[in-house]
Amino acid sequence: MISAILILAGIVLGAVGMEVWLRVRRHRTDAHGQPPADGPPLLEWLLRANAAQGAWLIGPGTRESAAPRAGLSESVDRNIQARLEKQRDGDGQGVERFDAGILVYASLDGRAAGLFLLPDCSTGEKATAVRDLARFLDYARWKPVLTDIAREQGSPGESIESVAVRLAYQLERLLGVEICIALLRPTGVEIAGVSHRSDRRLLKSLVEPGSALEMAALGKAGALDGVVAPFGNVVSDRRKRLDPAFVCAIPGLAGPIGAVAVWSHNGAEPTGPALADFRTAISNAALRLQGALERTALQDSANRDPLTGLRNRRGFSEVMTSITNPTGALLYLDLDRFKVLNDSLGHPAGDDALLHLSRVLLKAVRDQDTAARIGGEEFALWLPEATLERGRQVAERIRQALAWSDWKWQGERWPLTASFGVAACPESSATREGLAPQADAALYEAKRSGRDRVVVATT
Repeated sequence: MISAILILAGIVLGAVGMEVWLRVRRHRTDAHGQPPADGPPLLEWLLRANAAQGAWLIGPGTRESAAPRAGLSESVDRNIQARLEKQRDGDGQGVERFDAGILVYASLDGRAAGLFLLPDCSTGEKATAVRDLARFLDYARWKPVLTDIAREQGSPGESIESVAVRLAYQLERLLGVEICIALLRPTGVEIAGVSHRSDRRLLKSLVEPGSALEMAALGKAGALDGVVAPFGNVVSDRRKRLDPAFVCAIPGLAGPIGAVAVWSHNGAEPTGPALADFRTAISNAALRLQGALERTALQDSANRDPLTGLRNRRGFSEVMTSITNPTGALLYLDLDRFKVLNDSLGHPAGDDALLHLSRVLLKAVRDQDTAARIGGEEFALWLPEATLERGRQVAERIRQALAWSDWKWQGERWPLTASFGVAACPESSATREGLAPQADAALYEAKRSGRDRVVVATT
């Protein structure tokens, strides 16, 4: 049987590899037909395939180039890299004319790649170069996912994400449309897998309460046709797409374990022979997903807060003691006047308020960050490699999001606010061990000085 990972890799890399390789053969100049050893191979291949004067890749912590050909001055090289740096934050493509040639570029997920073409290149050559760059960046975006799938494929302990992404790819190959997989997790209904055509930034995002994916995953709704924005207002989905999707549950042994969104024509359920294959693929994957969810739940049981699904004090302590690079920011936060809320509305309302705060936290953090509930109404955030100022900014964003959120209990609005203490290594503390006392002291000062504010630790 052909390995599934080969099929997945072929989807992503095939368009880049085969076409570019064929065109590389037409432009090779060395005797042995090998790219030089001083540059990234794919970047070098793109340069040769497009007969370009230079090729660059600019990204977070990355600045690579295929050696510019003779005649391209250092000032032009620096100017091009500066232009690409400005393009990193956008997702787009473009063409710019220089005296010495034409720069074509594409940007995606914080990376920008460019090719510097000859001044007399044709419109078709420019379009081909832009397409190659877009495919190159798309491959770079998916390479980590494919690597994880390749490592875990077929193993008895494969991860939730591996199974979910494989299912998304399988359904996209079957139906030829974009797919999103959401699963029930301790913190809510989480997007665990997306297909190649989808936006990878959606991964690990929580769908909005009341959204179609949540309703289907919780068994509160059956199959739904023509659903616009099935995950609700997820910040990671920057396209804000309005085309409708079909949503249905992923069945488990004791009820749904998740849901699938399919951007089919007019958001209708697949029909004909594809419908049987669609249902079979979901049914087969459901068994593996249930097993992966159960294994993860068992592993996390001692380290997770049962109410919010965040790490508990023990789980957070394990994260903090296991880090090898202590550089980063530690945030402590405390829900203001929580005892008054509990006494006035009751403990079920208090639990719901804590859940609400946990969702606000998860929306504000990155995949590599760690959020935890370390006490009754006390929470913590670890932001690896973040500066003290970055920690303050994140805390302020969470503070505002909570204060502006519309939390209600039994139809009545109750204002929620929180106080924050921020410390960072090495700025406020030279060691990891000194972060917690500093963040705690800063939190105490925030509470003492009026609550609903952020206080930064001082050295």
